[in-house]
Amino acid sequence: MMKQILITLAIVIGIPAVAQETVKTSNISLEIDPAPFILGGYSFSIKYSPKEFPKTAFMASVYGSDLPDAMMSKQNKEKGWSNLRLETSYAIFAEFYLKNNRRGFYFGPSVFLYRKSVQLNSANERTKFKSLYPNLRAGYIWYPFKKVNVYLNPWVNIGSEINIDTKNRFGEVHYEANKLNYIAALHIGYSLDWQ
Repeated sequence: MMKQILITLAIVIGIPAVAQETVKTSNISLEIDPAPFILGGYSFSIKYSPKEFPKTAFMASVYGSDLPDAMMSKQNKEKGWSNLRLETSYAIFAEFYLKNNRRGFYFGPSVFLYRKSVQLNSANERTKFKSLYPNLRAGYIWYPFKKVNVYLNPWVNIGSEINIDTKNRFGEVHYEANKLNYIAALHIGYSLDWQ
């Protein structure tokens, strides 16, 4: 499965990078995701698009948040897990746009490094563990105002979460990662062009 994901990522990254037109400016953007703030957390991203590759952008994010138990899988709730929290976690993204002006539809791979903590109710204790979430993402960049560089970035991804340590358990009770997962989000961003 991991080999298939890596091959797919290599193909997705390689195709759009070929034969791009040159634009006059590079671009840097700052983004926030309001949802973690609503849940008592945070989410900040910085995105860079070099003028040599006007259909390409790279983004890094840092985020953390409490998650409602309703967002936890039924399987984990039935085992007695609750109070899931994303401790400070990280993600990297590559975006490939259909247009040269870094607007409109885009797609690309991303990888999230989750640092999670969760409580097992029967033990009244928390455990902390790490997982990776490689995924494919698609979204749309929309500038609602003509003279302001504020944009909306709704996106959705799909992937499979992989535990990278064995701390996702108490005794024989495992917190199971989702085999197939998706995330839908709405980022708000501000972009700057420079020579």
